[in-house]
Amino acid sequence: MIRVRGTLLPEHVLLDLTARSREEIIGQLSASLRSDTRISDWKGFLGALAEREASGKVNLHFGLTLPHVRTSAVTKMLMAFGRLAEPLPQKDGPLQFAVLIGIPRAMDAEYLRIVGILMRVFRNEKLRQKLLLAHKPTEIIQIFENGETGRGEDE
Repeated sequence: MIRVRGTLLPEHVLLDLTARSREEIIGQLSASLRSDTRISDWKGFLGALAEREASGKVNLHFGLTLPHVRTSAVTKMLMAFGRLAEPLPQKDGPLQFAVLIGIPRAMDAEYLRIVGILMRVFRNEKLRQKLLLAHKPTEIIQIFENGETGRGEDE
């Protein structure tokens, strides 16, 4: 079973991003993944992400945008997390967080499980506040792990 800790690495957690658009956020998160060996074809990954984004943006409640792509350019599921220094106004509500997910074509169930974990964390006001206040990438990963195991939801 894929775990958050193996999917989201500290070097892919960007705190206090500054961006003027959702596209800038995605660009910064993508750039953090540039040297990740789980991406076997960088140009293929970027192309598939751009194509997916052109077909529709996924902005969810709770200040979260969730750009994701299912592609053969990824050998294992990977994630990048970004927290904006200031919320970015959008027509469907301000964005504060972004999670970029790259999914191999054959990982549907694992992808749905990871999205379920993300939503459990973002729906919980206390965990969302912890994401806003965290100072280190390892703290962000721990918050998601707490959402994965159910620990810390009532704190």
